[in-house]
Amino acid sequence: MKLRQAVETYLDFKHSLGMLMESEGRELLAFCRAMGDRDIKTVKPAATLAFISGTGSITRAWKQKASVLRSFYRFALARELTRTVPLPAVDPKFPPLRAPYIYSTAEIGRLLAVTDILQSPRTPLRALGFRTLLLLLYGTGMRISEALALTLDDVDLVECVITIRDTKFFKSRFAPTGSKLTDVLSKYARCRIRDLPMPTGTASAFFARTHGTHWDCGWTEALFRRVRKEAKVSREGDLKVQPHLHDLRHTMVQHQLLAWYRAGRDVQYLLPRLATYLGHVDIRSLQHYLSITPELLHEANQRFERYASLEHHHA
Repeated sequence: MKLRQAVETYLDFKHSLGMLMESEGRELLAFCRAMGDRDIKTVKPAATLAFISGTGSITRAWKQKASVLRSFYRFALARELTRTVPLPAVDPKFPPLRAPYIYSTAEIGRLLAVTDILQSPRTPLRALGFRTLLLLLYGTGMRISEALALTLDDVDLVECVITIRDTKFFKSRFAPTGSKLTDVLSKYARCRIRDLPMPTGTASAFFARTHGTHWDCGWTEALFRRVRKEAKVSREGDLKVQPHLHDLRHTMVQHQLLAWYRAGRDVQYLLPRLATYLGHVDIRSLQHYLSITPELLHEANQRFERYASLEHHHA
């Protein structure tokens, strides 16, 4: 069987299970183009390694590409489309993860305040939509891909809950929205329904471009870079370490932990619930989001001092 046909068979199978496979599909089709018009059995390990490695230094994209190809080849082996797996047996040493940027509340305020720079006669809802997106990401900790995949049906403004479908781990979950965020979403939804096409009715994109189609991640990140520069939100270093939209997810976690500490809540009890709310498979996946900031360390130290003082008093 030709490699491209095998990839299409695999994607059809995943789609039949309700999986979107958008980024995975793009990666696999790029793999097909790189390998050329050949039988799946003739793909060589050296060619596969060259595709995974790309050009330049090793990045974490290596791991993502390898994971997508491993899943595809497990499928191919199980169906006897091939007998060999032309993938490297050992992963290289990856660079350390980029430290997330934790926005201050003042910085978030500046980001929201400058979204008007995105306004134009040809895209009258872009500024309002982007401001709504920022508040949604910060308010719910949603992944950017999850937010951009939302449809009008997914955003229940009566029950104040969002349905997040087919997430990173192919599970759906619910994200309740408070009264303030629901008001923001309602204002945008009214304008979106009134002013933009709905090609598939209420199953159409919530965050929609001029023709009613979904915003894509690359375009949205480009808009964010404009907004971030205008708001003068940055950190020292090259462009690769500047704040990203995804850092709003990290920020939501940090600010939620701070709020719990300051309210005297049982943080250890609440962490598994937060992991579930964010769509993690277990609490270990949440560890990457638990950065120690000065504010969080201060609150943790104060709690320990209160506990130690109480224990000493009862001794």
